Amino acid sequence: MVDDLDRSIVQALTRDGRTPYTTMARNLGVSEATVRQRVSKLQESGALHIVALANALTLGHQSVRLLIRVRDLTPRAVAKSLADMAMINHVALCAGSQDIYLEGTCRDQAQLIRLMDDIRMLPGVSSVQVLLLLELFKDYTWDGLSSSVGQGFTEEESARRRSG
Repeated sequence: MVDDLDRSIVQALTRDGRTPYTTMARNLGVSEATVRQRVSKLQESGALHIVALANALTLGHQSVRLLIRVRDLTPRAVAKSLADMAMINHVALCAGSQDIYLEGTCRDQAQLIRLMDDIRMLPGVSSVQVLLLLELFKDYTWDGLSSSVGQGFTEEESARRRSG
């Protein structure tokens, strides 16, 4: 179960994934050992992955989002196959008119074409809707954890809950 302290740690790492545990501990009013243990627990549970994010578009790459409909197989089975593809960096099951949401990054248009061909040939893939990104204004954030949206709290609420 993720609590307010975990959310505060994730929020700090979201701003800068290289933030020292000593700095987080001081800012959160806990020991460095507590921060270290919490980060380790979050990583082991799969709730947290600390990575460097690059804007693929500024590097000259093709960034694509795909919506996939599945037929004859379960969406979960198809999603597992898609997750094994090197150019795919995000796979999620969806509710609604589409079954699977993908994010991918390709070095160039030729690699994008190969990716699309590979996806269309996968058993169970019925249709693919392509969204080619042209400009990126905001990417991976946990802002929902620190606002009234989602399950999170503001920093003020988190501090109040920790102290009370």
